[in-house]
Amino acid sequence: MRRELRSDFTTRQTMLSDLFELYYYSDTVIKPVEMHSHDYYEFYLFLEGDIDMQIENVADTIKLTPGDIVVFPPGLFHHAIKRVIDKNHAVDDQAPKPYRRFVFWISDMYLKELSSISSDYSYLIDEADKGRYVHHLETALFYQVQSRAITVLEEISTVHYGHDAFLRIYSSELLLTLTRYVYESENKISVPENTDMMGRLISYIDEHLTDNLSLDVLAEKLYVSKSYIVHEFKNRLGLSVHQYIVKKRLAGCRDLMLGGTPISEAYITYGFNDYSNFYKAFRKEYSYSPREYVDIHTMPE
Repeated sequence: MRRELRSDFTTRQTMLSDLFELYYYSDTVIKPVEMHSHDYYEFYLFLEGDIDMQIENVADTIKLTPGDIVVFPPGLFHHAIKRVIDKNHAVDDQAPKPYRRFVFWISDMYLKELSSISSDYSYLIDEADKGRYVHHLETALFYQVQSRAITVLEEISTVHYGHDAFLRIYSSELLLTLTRYVYESENKISVPENTDMMGRLISYIDEHLTDNLSLDVLAEKLYVSKSYIVHEFKNRLGLSVHQYIVKKRLAGCRDLMLGGTPISEAYITYGFNDYSNFYKAFRKEYSYSPREYVDIHTMPE
């Protein structure tokens, strides 16, 4: 049975937790919220809707598109508004798009705690301090961020042993994953020349999961023998090259499906040309069929 992870939207703009709060909202009737600011950080992840954002020191209204991330530091006035649509081009019988988003609040204290562990947590905040509030992730990466957010919401809804510790782990992972993907989307990362060959193999595979990744291709692209690749994967990871690639592609398919991509499109995107083989591999990896997994884990609309 699918868990209800959606929250009813309220206009409350104060935190109840000392650390963080995370909400998933899906509304067809949009409650207006006046220009406001907080004493905490807000990470706004836009999924869907005809919504614009107004920020006090940004001259133009920002037209949001799915995959946008907006960062609001403490004291920055802002609000979301319903987009004005040209009625002359509107379709009368078209249902309004739901307004869907994640809202991730982090207290100043908690962010300082995380930043003391690693300055990597601070990239988005540093960018916001420079006036860069809006970032965008491509679909596949944004789905992976959504997957991390769902993990946090699922843990919030449980009372299992280690609950508080897992909330810290999962919330920090969500922030760091979001930060990594934005940073790497905006700053081209190249693999250092002194990275060992295994690291270069992993990086190449991860960056080309939707391409042909046969042993012949890997050997040609990385100027290394096929026997070396086979030996290193088995020795270092305990997996064959094929097993590793399948696991990574299955994870990619999972994230696409959780983000709303049809199963029939997701498995082809990641190179599974035969649905039967994809189905068997997915069920073996996740203990559910693709449809069962989506029904259990997909965010309710």
